[in-house]
This record gives sequence, structure tokens and C-alpha cells, in this order.
Amino acid sequence: MNSRTVPRVRLVVPTNGERPEYLEQCLASVGRQREAVEVVLVGPARAENGLRAAAERHGCRFLVEEERGLSNAVNQGWRDAGTEYLAWLGDDDLLTGDSLTAARDALDRAPRAAMAYGRLRVIDADDRTLYTLRPGAFASWLSRYGQNFVGQPGSLYRRSAVLRAGMLDPELRYAMDFDLHLRLRQGGGMVYLPRVLGCFRVHSTSLTVTNPCPDDEGRRVMRRYLGPTALRLESCWWPLAQGVSKVWGATTRCGLI
Repeated sequence: MNSRTVPRVRLVVPTNGERPEYLEQCLASVGRQREAVEVVLVGPARAENGLRAAAERHGCRFLVEEERGLSNAVNQGWRDAGTEYLAWLGDDDLLTGDSLTAARDALDRAPRAAMAYGRLRVIDADDRTLYTLRPGAFASWLSRYGQNFVGQPGSLYRRSAVLRAGMLDPELRYAMDFDLHLRLRQGGGMVYLPRVLGCFRVHSTSLTVTNPCPDDEGRRVMRRYLGPTALRLESCWWPLAQGVSKVWGATTRCGLI
């Protein structure tokens, strides 16, 4: 998409082709990045004509999905990457100005870190800002206990760390990013940037809105990485973790950190 230099980032946009107006905005936000980036659009064969045309308009590569599911689409787009860094962006989400460069610079300065994340602007169907999440570095610690404040849009991953940790779990429908982040946290840690890196769109057809049990899959993912003592005592500390999470969530939205 940006050919001025050899790209160090590959970004995958998984899509089913059913939200063309959001997809156009998504790809345009990537195209405005100062960072040179390889963009791979992955979608179903039934929408190939429209998606291939969108890819051509924005200078992207298009792949017909080999298996259904968001995780499979992202994994397929990442599979043959030769870049140093990886990212993905939902077809209804956006990057903010120069966010990829900011995240890449942060990882360049922290060679042992597996990923970088930052603040996240939550927007509605009409691009209006609802609130901004300011998770802070403490969000990395909270994630161990099932409290997910590390936003995926705008996050950047070191490819070598993803290969060591394993890619997205195709069995997960809602918490695949949370699962990957927990594995990356164990394998190298996270770098936090105190700036907005992405915009997460909330609308009637988004996965977050249509998820009937928002905490269920994330809690099951959390249990994969708990030690035996924490698992045994989960009924004791889980209510406390949820309480801390509510306070922390309110704090991050109010901009107190």
C-alpha cells in the first residue's frame, strides 16, 4: 500500500464483504499511514469480485479464504509473511494517524517485547466517539486474571514472537486476540504507548454486540494460563478481579491515567 520503502509490517484485514462502506474507511485509514505496510485482504469466494476490486483500489493483495472464521483468515494472511512485524484490523475498525510507526518505533526500542498496544477510541456506526480507553501499562498485569483492557485495533506484534507463541486459535470466536495476547505476554511482554492507536467500532452487527455471553469465552481462555493454585482459588479471587476491573474500566474511560 505504501511502496516508498521495504515494508516491515504486514497487516491483514479479514472480511466477509458484507460491510463495504466500513471496509473502504478501514483500508483508507491504513493507506494514510506513514509506515510502509503490506496489506492482505482475506475474504470468501462468494464476495471475491467486490473484495478484489477494493483491494486493487487500495493497493492491497487479496486472498480467497481457505477456511471459514476470523482466526483462520488472519492466520492465512500472516502465514507467508517475511516482515518483522504483524498486525490485523477488523474491516469495521480504523487506525489513527501514524499509529503503525509509533508502535513499530516502540518495539524497535524494546527488542525483547512481543507486542505493543495503546489507547483505543470506541466509535459508533456513524464515526462518533463514544469514549476512549486508556488502559495503561497495568492492563497487561490485569489480563492474567481475565480482565481484558488491551485493545486489538492498533496493536502490533513481533512476528518471531507470534511464531514462537503460535498464531490465533481457530476454535475461539470472540477472545482469540485475548488468548494471543496472554501467550505473547508470557513469551516477551508488552509495551504500552500512551496515545490512541486505533478506533474500535461498535454497531449492531459487530462481534462484541452480538456475543450473547461476553465474559464466558474470555474466562475460559484465562483458565488456560492460570497456575494450579490460582485455579483452585478462582471462586475466591474472581469477584475481586471483577470489582477491580470495573473500577479500572471507569478510570480508563475518564482519562485519569
